[in-house]
This record gives sequence, structure tokens and C-alpha cells, in this order.
Amino acid sequence: MLMRNRTRRILVSLTSTLALLGGSLIGIQATQAAPSATCNTRTKLANANCDVIIYGALHRVQTLDPLVPIGGYTEQQMSYITQGKLYRFDNDGKPRRDLVASATISADKKTVTHTLRDAKYSDGTAIVAADAVNAYERWIASKRSASYIDAVEKVVARDSKTLVWTLKRPYPDFNFALAQEFFGIHPASKTDTEAKAKEYFKNPVAGGPMMAKTFVPGTDLFVAVANPNYWAKPVVKEIQVRTIPDGNTRLAAFQAGEIDYVMELPLSAAKTKWDKSRYLVTGEKDSGVFMLAFNMGPLQPNAALKDARVRRAISLAVDRAGIMRTAFAGLSKPSCGMQFEFKNDYYLCSLPKDGKRDTAAARQLMKEAGYANGFKVNMPVPNRIFWQDAAQIVKDSLRFINIDVTIDMVTPDSNISNYINKRDWEMMWFGNNAATGILQLSNWFKPGGVWANNSNVPNALITETEKLLNEAASSENPAVIREKLAGVEKIAFEQSIFIPIGTRFYLSGSRIAPGLVNALLPGQLQFVVGTNPPLPKD
Repeated sequence: MLMRNRTRRILVSLTSTLALLGGSLIGIQATQAAPSATCNTRTKLANANCDVIIYGALHRVQTLDPLVPIGGYTEQQMSYITQGKLYRFDNDGKPRRDLVASATISADKKTVTHTLRDAKYSDGTAIVAADAVNAYERWIASKRSASYIDAVEKVVARDSKTLVWTLKRPYPDFNFALAQEFFGIHPASKTDTEAKAKEYFKNPVAGGPMMAKTFVPGTDLFVAVANPNYWAKPVVKEIQVRTIPDGNTRLAAFQAGEIDYVMELPLSAAKTKWDKSRYLVTGEKDSGVFMLAFNMGPLQPNAALKDARVRRAISLAVDRAGIMRTAFAGLSKPSCGMQFEFKNDYYLCSLPKDGKRDTAAARQLMKEAGYANGFKVNMPVPNRIFWQDAAQIVKDSLRFINIDVTIDMVTPDSNISNYINKRDWEMMWFGNNAATGILQLSNWFKPGGVWANNSNVPNALITETEKLLNEAASSENPAVIREKLAGVEKIAFEQSIFIPIGTRFYLSGSRIAPGLVNALLPGQLQFVVGTNPPLPKD
């Protein structure tokens, strides 16, 4: 019945959308679309030359400062391609030298020295080491995913072209942290106070491959053009980001050839027969998991959810396999542990019965906690593709242990920040992703982690996991890393503050080859613009 209802909703929505929009779906002509002899699904990076790429995005671009987000992830993606980076993710998700000309590391692996390229911002002013120091200081002050860089003791600009990082401990994945969108290099003189940064980001210069041309917060169009002062030549002259919140409208515009790249397509896109010479539609597994999160702060209004036995019961009762099979059409896997499983050498199954349902054990825990008769709970869910159906299966699952879930679909999805900031929510459906398994676990289980902060987790609850994660992050021995992460995951289930459901998944579409202009997947929060020469692979 659930599958039939979902299919009916999709068909009705799509039919209504097409009827309302008539001709041009997003107010632009199909002749503007990108494919050409040097910009199509078969184009190699070295030969690519694209005039205009049109990205049909879920969110508006309301800021280019990723440390002060306003809307959804689209603005972080556009921040990424305009900001200067010491290291930038390539299309394989590997951090590559961008503004760093050379890097050296000391014998004890706790001093890293970066020599910068001779580089300029889009306005012609020099990019200097002091700008990178300021970028680090702004990140620290923002407290956004600060756990990623808590291994840093300090950074100094030895001169205009030299950075010296002092680490508290070895950090083999340091470059993964520096490649995050939070570390964006902009002129220090214009961003070293909150007031100056607020004014500057209304019209920022660029140290990345693209620069803002049309940027009016609150509107549905953002335009970036190639930065003429970037050290490499972008393969695209212009990127138009057009906001299309509805998934079926995005799909229809993509089918009509009015947009060239799109994320978060509805499930019907996976069942459509596409001309593969013109359209690439792929299911992208992300470096993250879907999850249930619980508010651990003093404003948590639901007494039952403060009991770890109740949270463990929810983990045992939830139908992970049913969610991934029905809501996500079996295109991604249910979780058997905390980490994402896609291309992760340290993935391990740590959940009881590898994450399979155990309603008998769940009922027993509910009885021991004094909640055999259950309770009511409110669950806000950002309104994104697939997520409503997933939430419904969560609701149906928890009926087996007498928990009555009220689903609150949050539209637009970026308004979920209002719930998080009020700090009085109960439980929530969302996702947690990062470049590595250690960083993903740090989001949850270290002070300064983005979800440790969002869920108001007291530092005292994650002292041991912080220690284990620091030990894992400083090691280059796979056996040691696995041992430490296994310890983290054991504690994770005992606490069940965060309940993993399945590997995050998107349906995306493109009319050009991968690696030219697209979101980084796995990743989502970063964006890739190919260049010639490409980012160095040393």
C-alpha cells in the first residue's frame, strides 16, 4: 500500500507540475543547455570547453560564507568553488594541492609547512599566508565541525608565502580537514571581524576557479563565471544555479534539456529509460548515513528519550532493511554499524544482529525502562526526496513497541535549522556525512562535532569516544584504527544517541561527463569544477 500511495503521489505531482508550467519549465530556453562537441557526456577533462552549465538546485544561494549558513547545501557548494583552498577535493573525493605549491612534514609528524603558489584573487590582489591563518581562526571561532581541526595547536604565517602548522598529535588525514568547505581563504583585511565579514560576503572576491557574477540573496538565480586569475583554467565559462525546490519539476526540466545538472531526483528517474549518449542518471551512494538523532540537552521535553534503554529499544525496533528497500528502492544498503559503508576500509558491523530488527529485545528494554505501554514523540523531518516515505516506515516500525510517532515534514528542508537552534526538539530524521569514517564519527562523538552540537550532547558523555577517535586519527596502523573505531561503535550503541539507518543515497542527473561540473559525491557539500591543468595528484 505504501508503495502504491507513493507512486500515486509522484504521478499526480508530476502531472500537475507539467500542466501548470506548460512550455518552458523554468523560464529558460532549451537552446541554452550545455551539450556541444566539447561539452557532453563523453567529453574528457583535457578537451572540455563548456560555455554555460545550468544546475537545477534544491536550495537558493543566500550566502557565500559557509561559516554563517542561511539555507541548504547549495550555498555551501557555491561557496566551495569561489573560496580559496589550500587543498581542494577532486572528483574522486581526494584532497589535492590547490594553493599549496609544496608541503613538508617533520619527522615527528607534528609540524607541517606549506609554501603557497604565487596566486591572486579575482580582483587582482595577492593571496597571502596571513589570509589562510585568518581562515583557520574564523573556522575555530565559528565552532562549525571544529572537531575536524582540534589536532591543530597553532598556525603562523612565517612570511607572505609560508604557513607553519603545529599539531598536537600526528594527523595523517589533515589534508581532508583542510579541504572542507569551512576552511575558505578570503582577504584577512576584509574578514577578520564579524562586522567586516558580514559586509564583505555581500560581494566577495574569489580565490577559487569561479567567481560570483549574479548574487542576490533571496532570489532563484545565482551565476558564477570563470575566475581569470585562478592558476588553472576552468572547463566552464559560466555556471547558472537555478532554484527548483520540487523534485518532479527538476526531473521534468532535466528531461526537457533545460538544465544540465541536477541532484535529488525522484525515484521515477531511476526507472526511466534514458538515452545514455545524452543523459547520465546515476544512483550515488554518499559518504554518510541516514540516521535518527535524539536531543540530549536540558530542553528535551520527552522524559522517555532521556533513557538510553529506550533509545536502544528504538534502534532494535526500527526496520532498516524495510526503509532502504521501500523508500530507497533497494538502491542503497541498510546499516549494520555506525559508519558509511561506501568505499570505507574501516566499515564494521557493530549493531546487534548486524542491524536486523529484534522487536522482542526492544520490548524487553521498554519494559525495563518503565515504558512498556509506550509514549508519544514528535519527529521533524526535512522535506527532501525519499525522506517522507522513510519517516513513515520509522513510524510504522515503532508501533511495535507502542511508540506513537508524529511526523512533522519541514518545508523548505533548510528550515530544520530553526528546530535545531531552538534546542527543544525530541527526535529527528537526518543524515551525517563526512570525507572519512573517522571524521564522520567525530561529527557525533567528539566535542565540537557538528551533530554533537546539534543534539546538545554533554561533553561528559563523549569523553571516552573523543579519546578513542583521537588515537585512531593519529595512527597510520590499520589494525590500531580498527580497534579504536570498534571501541567507539560499542559505546555508540550503548548510548544510542544517534541511530544509523542506511548509507545516504541520491539520484543525480547530468548531460555532461563526470568531473567537469558536478557536486562531489560522495560528499554533497563540496562542488567540483574541472580545470586544465587539473589539481596535482602528488
